[in-house]
This record gives sequence, C-alpha cells and structure tokens, in this order.
Amino acid sequence: MLIKYRLFASIFALALKYVALILVFLGLLVQSFSKLFIVLDFQLNRSYIAQNLCVNRNKPQMHCNGKCHMMKVMKQEQKKDQDNPERKAENKFELICADYPQAKLTPAFTFTAISYPRIKETIYAGFFTTFFHPPQV
Repeated sequence: MLIKYRLFASIFALALKYVALILVFLGLLVQSFSKLFIVLDFQLNRSYIAQNLCVNRNKPQMHCNGKCHMMKVMKQEQKKDQDNPERKAENKFELICADYPQAKLTPAFTFTAISYPRIKETIYAGFFTTFFHPPQV
C-alpha cells in the first residue's frame, strides 16, 4: 500500500511540475506577444468588430472597419506597459541559476577493435622490361 502511494505521489508531483512549467511558459508568451494577439484577434473578428464595437460604425465614409477599436485596445495595452515598468522587455534582467549534479557521460557508441589476419603478398621480381608489340605485316 505504501509503495503504491509513493508511486502515485511521485507521478503526481512530476505531472504537477509539467503543468506549472506549461502555465509559466504560456504566461510568458502571452505577455511577450500581447500586441500580436490583439492584431490576430482583430483579424479573426474583423466583421464583428466593424459592426458592433467600432466607434465609427455610423460613419461608413471613413472606411474605419474596426481599426479604431483595435487602436484603442493597443493604446490601453501601451498604457499598461507604461504604468507597469516591469512589463517592459528592456527593463528586464533575468538571471537563472541552477545546481545540477555532475552528469556521468556515457558514450553513445562503443567501438571494438577487430583484428584480421595478415595476407601474405607474393612479390614478383622478374618483370618484363619491354612492351609487347603486335606482329607487323
């Protein structure tokens, strides 16, 4: 019973670490690419924004098509960046320290020496010194 509990606890702790890692990673992505997400949201919901949220929806001659709403949301995001200087990328200095135990490196491939028997070569000493010439007519 105790072994099953320890196994479950270790698996649960490992899964919890992965979930926390994914949440932190997604949080960093959302914070870093917030303006990109605003533009993507505008592109995906362009018709809804133009018909319902656009400030100039009653003035079709301006050809705004919801861009005013996108600019308003971008200004709000910029104001958040100014109000919270820690959100700015240029004000961030990250230092990550980790203490890992010394890893034992094991080779991926092992090589074994194979010895082959020597081949005895016969050396011929009597070579022909003249070239063969075909008979002439």
